[in-house]
Amino acid sequence: MHKKVQLAHIRYNTNSNGQTECWRLVLDGEEILVESVQIQAPVFTSRDWIEPIGQFKHHISVKDCEVAISDAGDAVITDHKV
Repeated sequence: MHKKVQLAHIRYNTNSNGQTECWRLVLDGEEILVESVQIQAPVFTSRDWIEPIGQFKHHISVKDCEVAISDAGDAVITDHKV
């Protein structure tokens, strides 16, 4: 998969077994579980209130980026302005 996104959130998947699908990518609101993440773009931290669980979740976030995810589940996030 390869797509341009306006906002990518990256956070640890607390439901993972620690061996597979360890990372949650939330790409313009669509969640995808991946094995690993490389970020080659400016980042910032953010948080969102998740109403169904009554908690804040914290992210490493990237604006205006491209995301490529291999069949093995390895994600690479790059600044699409480059």
